[in-house]
Amino acid sequence: MIASFEHGFIFIKTRKTAGTAIELVLSGLCGDADIITPIHPDDEKIRQAHGWRGPQNFRVGPGTTGAHEGILDRGDEADYREMMKGSHAANEYYNHMPASLARRMLGEAFWQKAHKWTIERHPYEKAVSQAYFKMWFMGRPAADFQPVLDELIARDEIDNRNLYTIDGSVALDEIIRQEDLPTSFQAVLAKSGLRFDGELPRAKTVQRADRRPAAEILTEKQKQAIYESCRETFELMDYER
Repeated sequence: MIASFEHGFIFIKTRKTAGTAIELVLSGLCGDADIITPIHPDDEKIRQAHGWRGPQNFRVGPGTTGAHEGILDRGDEADYREMMKGSHAANEYYNHMPASLARRMLGEAFWQKAHKWTIERHPYEKAVSQAYFKMWFMGRPAADFQPVLDELIARDEIDNRNLYTIDGSVALDEIIRQEDLPTSFQAVLAKSGLRFDGELPRAKTVQRADRRPAAEILTEKQKQAIYESCRETFELMDYER
C-alpha cells in the first residue's frame, strides 16, 4: 500500500496483479512525507538499485519494536516469511492492506480527496499465479500444483474484492486491468500529474512451470468453481469465462 500526500493518491495493493512492480515505481515518485510499506527483501534490493525510496512512514507513532524489526536490512528470507505469516501491529500500514483499514488510518479528509486506485487481473490467471506463489512460499514440490490450486479455490483465496470494497461496495475511484499494463498505469499516473518513462521492473517473479494461458491449465470444474467464487469480479471487470 502506498499513500502519497504530495501527489494526492492512494494505491491499494491487490494479490498477484503485478502490484509489486507498480509499487516499486510509485515509491520512486513519492515524497518525504508519503507512506511506503515494506515488501520482500529481494524487491527492496530492486528499489535500492534504482535509487527509489524504501519503506517509510508506515508506522504511526513510536510504537513498540516488532519481532520483524531489521528483517528488511538483513534480507533474511526465513524471517521475512515468518513476518508475512504473522499479524500486523495496530499502528502499522502494510503490504496488502484493505481499503477499509487504510481509510480509517489515513482519515476521512484525505481519503475523500485522494485518487484511490488498484489493479485487477483475470481470476483464472490469478488462481494459477497464486498457486505457484504458494508452492514457492511453502516449499511444496511441483507435483503438488493441482492440490495447492484446489486448496486455494476451496478457501476462496483468489478474489481480491475484500481489499478494495467496503461493506460490499467498491470503495476506490478506479480499478485498472493488469492485462492493459503499462498503458493503464500511465493513464492513472497522469491523473496525479505524474509520468513514468521506464519499463516496469520484474518483481516477485516465481518460476511458473507451465506458461500456457490459465484457461488451458485449469479443468472445467476448477473454472466453474473460480467463476462462482469470483462472479462479482468477472462482472465488474467484464472478464470472459
